[in-house]
Parts: sequence; structure tokens; C-alpha cells
Amino acid sequence: MAKISFPAPAIHNPAPSWHAPRSEYVVLWHGCTERDKDSIEHGISLAHCAVNTDFGRGFYTTTIERQAEHWALGRLEDWQRKYPGLPNRAVKLRFRMRRYAAQKRPAVHERGMDTLKSLAFVVGDFHYEDYWSVVQHCRQSLPNVVPDHRRPPGQVGGGWYDLVSGPVAAFWRQRVARDDSDQFSFHTPAGIRILNALIHEGVSGHPDHYSWGPV
Repeated sequence: MAKISFPAPAIHNPAPSWHAPRSEYVVLWHGCTERDKDSIEHGISLAHCAVNTDFGRGFYTTTIERQAEHWALGRLEDWQRKYPGLPNRAVKLRFRMRRYAAQKRPAVHERGMDTLKSLAFVVGDFHYEDYWSVVQHCRQSLPNVVPDHRRPPGQVGGGWYDLVSGPVAAFWRQRVARDDSDQFSFHTPAGIRILNALIHEGVSGHPDHYSWGPV
């Protein structure tokens, strides 16, 4: 009997091919205002980050460019309500971070996510207790109460996670996550040090590491 072969199904919306740069790097976006950007380029400070966010006090990024644009426009609206008439604009920052270090003793901007102690959530389903336990814990943190405010859960043995990734909560009390969204948040000097090194490289003339543009 002759073997019957079937053609491969057509992909109507093909994604870019998975080539070496996609294996080695992840592009992260941060939405903010231009005035925020000017401050960030002098060094990200965790002290300026809000406490009662999904994963606690940290610097939040996303792999989704349009989501960063949405964050930037929201940040600009907050600015305009607080400082009507003062010029500002929405911008998005782009970081290209290594997934893993390519050598044993890399420069700081060449360190990878594999060097960070990480906590990762895959889904934000209503029944995903681990994710919602962390989100509800952090969302109920009390700003400006130090050292008694509730801090994000740390690793076994103490200390914060350097990096937390997962879905974005839309209505955290009702356990509803946003569709087509993600966030990568950096909570310790270890992660912030890499971001600041990428910024330094970008400002010094290497935009493949860090760049920014208007929304």
C-alpha cells in the first residue's frame, strides 16, 4: 500500500524564526514618562518603587511592547492630574538582557537571568493558589511603614527573590488576571545592578543593550 503523505498545515500568522539572538537574549520593556526616564538613567532606585504592587516593591518590566506603552500612558495621565501644565510625555524603555551568561566572569551588563534567584508563575488562573497567594500578600503591603510593612515572600533561608515573573493581576481581590500580559519585576540590588549596567552601556552609545523612545 502506498504511503500517504499530508502537507504541513499552513501557519497564517507565522512568528519570527527562533534564531540565536532569541536563544541568548530577552527584550524587556518599561513604560514611564520622560521625566521618569531621566531619573532612571541616573540609576534605578528601589526606594522610589511602590510597595503594594503584584510582586511587591520592585522595578517592573514586560516582554510585551504594547503593554509598556499602556503603562506609560497611564503614568502620564497620573502626572498630568498631579502637575497640570508641566510638560512631559509618555516613553518606553527597552532593555536587552541575557538569558544566561556566556562566559565565566562576564561584565555586569553581560550577566544573565540565570545568575538571579527567581520565582516564575506561568498562569493566573483563578485556582492557581501559589500565584494569588503572593499577589494578595504583596497587594496588601502597607506603604511608608518600615520595617513593619509586609514584604514579598523570600527564598528558603531568607532574603527576597531577585526576579519574579508571571501574569499581571487585573482585579486581585477577585483573582482575575489580564489576558495577553506578563511582568518581570526586579526586587534586589543584584537585578537592579544588571539593569543599571545595561542603561550605562546604552547611554554610552550601545543602543542594543538599552534604548528608549516616545509612545
